Amino acid sequence: MRRVAGLLGVAGMTLTLAVTAPGANPAPADDLAAVQGNWKPLQCEFEGVPQMPAEVMKQVTTVFDKAEYHLYFVDKGKDGQPKVLRLAMATVALDPSTSPKTITFTFADGPMKGERRHGVYEVAGNQLKLCYGPADKPRPTEFKAPAKSGYFLETWARQVK
Repeated sequence: MRRVAGLLGVAGMTLTLAVTAPGANPAPADDLAAVQGNWKPLQCEFEGVPQMPAEVMKQVTTVFDKAEYHLYFVDKGKDGQPKVLRLAMATVALDPSTSPKTITFTFADGPMKGERRHGVYEVAGNQLKLCYGPADKPRPTEFKAPAKSGYFLETWARQVK
């Protein structure tokens, strides 16, 4: 359980995406469509420091379902069977009109409910790259997470069925 709590603190911040504000322009269907489906982490850093070993990254999945984002962790239950835990849920707001493209996150439930994150994103083929941090800090403008920045840098691979 301690491992799951640690993941909630780190991976729980991973891609827990924002509610589109009333009156805001929703992202064009092509960018939102490009992120649909299941994703596995390839890289997860906070302030330049790796946050999950490869074996733990195999247990993490994000799912984009329309404008909703879900973060899952698969652990083994006491009976040895897989137990799926939802760490976070939110909806996503993308702005592909900027360079780099921007993303805003607001937690919809869980211990970080109501907190916001903002950053930049890039979809290239079957990879999604993100750099984001707390909304009370400046939005990242590049894909870097230097020490003391408060930024996460992540790369995700689409799960192909």
